Amino acid sequence: MFKNYLKEKLVENIKFIFTKINFFLKKQKIPDILNTIYIENTSRCNLKCKFCAYDKRDLDVVPYETMTQDMFKNVVSQSLDIGYRNIGLTPTTGDIFMDKNFFQKIEYLESLSHLKGYFFYSNFIPIKKEKIEELFKLKKLKSFGISIYGHDEVSFLNFSKGSKKSYDKLIENLEILNSLLNKRSYNFNLEISQRTVKNFDLLKSDSYLSSILKEIINHKNVSYDKNSSFNNWGGIISKKDVSDLDIKLNSNMTKKIGSCSLIYSRLIIAPNGLVNACACRDANFTLKIGNINNEKLKNIINLKNPIYKDLIIRQEKNDFPDVCKSCDFYRSIYQKNYPIWSMREEKIKTLSLRETLKILESR
Repeated sequence: MFKNYLKEKLVENIKFIFTKINFFLKKQKIPDILNTIYIENTSRCNLKCKFCAYDKRDLDVVPYETMTQDMFKNVVSQSLDIGYRNIGLTPTTGDIFMDKNFFQKIEYLESLSHLKGYFFYSNFIPIKKEKIEELFKLKKLKSFGISIYGHDEVSFLNFSKGSKKSYDKLIENLEILNSLLNKRSYNFNLEISQRTVKNFDLLKSDSYLSSILKEIINHKNVSYDKNSSFNNWGGIISKKDVSDLDIKLNSNMTKKIGSCSLIYSRLIIAPNGLVNACACRDANFTLKIGNINNEKLKNIINLKNPIYKDLIIRQEKNDFPDVCKSCDFYRSIYQKNYPIWSMREEKIKTLSLRETLKILESR
């Protein structure tokens, strides 16, 4: 155990040294900022997972709500006008299928010839069984991810604080999905991401949930990963919140040098119009840089926007806002071999900071 800890620290320190060298040499790798914009079609969720910031959100700033169809069309239109090619629909916290009009929004995306594609993650519980088949008809859906919490009924209930009814619905939906994978063609990549206890091995598990997952991951274009290491949501989640889950909570301060790639390449627009500079772990949108109800999107995600410009300058000076200081999801633009989370099979070009700022200034 102690040897593993020392090994992790050694690897972490070596990576930081190389990142620091790149910082002084001004060698950056920012994922193409025009590749993806994130739109939170709904911030509602059917679960209240112990490791998630969902039920700890500041509801005065980011209430639980769903984006209207008209607003969704407006946001997508403005995004494409700026030059974005793909839409990420995974909410910061929430589940896309809690939006009763989700498939109307998808129908609109499918009609756009100049949209390259879209992708999302879901816990796959709120979707109605008759709608699962519709996923197989979509042409622009590039990647569809399913988050699995726990590995059987007991662990599911403990991780998600859900109900037996929710677990049974998950099983039913996975069975339908597995059946369709057997007999239908599909264009998307399916990603199964299981979040459960340390030392869990799917191949050695005999739970009914595991048996279904083992069948699903044997299909083409299906990937699987298991993780027992969880993020702290910028300090919102503490060890006390997850003390009974037998997981690793990344609660230590992550060494940071240089601005985070996410503030350039993973921005998100909330149902209430807020534009936030982080789609991943800023649950309370403390990095908000504007609101599309008051300003055009091209003027918000713009270097001429003093709020956005100040955030970039601060982070480049290693002066991080509070949510960033404690965040362990941070990825420096000076980091070598930067990981791309969205659309894993797609190669995304990287930009220098100079190239990135030039795009942001030209709008």
